[in-house]
Amino acid sequence: MPNFPTCLEELRLLLQSESRLIIDLPEGFQRAAVLIPFIQRKKDWSLIFTRRTANVPHHKNEISFPGGRYEVDQDEDLIHTALREVNEELGIQNVMVLGLIDDLLTISKFVVTPVVGFVEDNKEVDNGGIYTPEIDYILEPQIYDLTNPEIFSIKEMTYQNNFTFKVPFFNYKENEVIWGASARILVNLLLKLNQLRADCRLKLMGRFLWKGNGKINDGLDYLENLQLLNRES
Repeated sequence: MPNFPTCLEELRLLLQSESRLIIDLPEGFQRAAVLIPFIQRKKDWSLIFTRRTANVPHHKNEISFPGGRYEVDQDEDLIHTALREVNEELGIQNVMVLGLIDDLLTISKFVVTPVVGFVEDNKEVDNGGIYTPEIDYILEPQIYDLTNPEIFSIKEMTYQNNFTFKVPFFNYKENEVIWGASARILVNLLLKLNQLRADCRLKLMGRFLWKGNGKINDGLDYLENLQLLNRES
């Protein structure tokens, strides 16, 4: 059994003990996986995101977790997909897997499985630079900053056929906004962190609770509306 830091071990046990949403693959959709990489800098905990380039077919110039499409001829399972992608995109090889959180659908017709992991060797991140043409640069926002209620909002967006979605936004920094599927994944992760012991919430998030500006559950409509859209399309 890997030796996780104490609070990540509690998160691992939580993820292993709770059921999660598993979405059957709708017709016309593909499976994909992303890694939610925890990294510790001294006493501060951060998550690793990537800024995508304009060269990718989907989500151009957006901030996202490292990940990609499940490849039948390469991947044993979706955990392997997430680990393969973070290695290909960022050169990170040593990741301890904690567990999985809820699947979600994307407008780009993927069923995404988020894999939660801990990057063991910070030097793999610091000595990176083997980024593929898909990746512009990486970001390491501290979880404390991401749980600041002032940066979180829910906005209504209209998609094809005049469907309106409630979409979560994290205005991390100017020109660095986490939104859409990545923000939905982040919301689900923060909800899991809210379930940890108070001392672990304080260590990982720098605060006792993520309140999401009182709008945590509103984001759940996003999945429901997207499923409806996909049935109509």
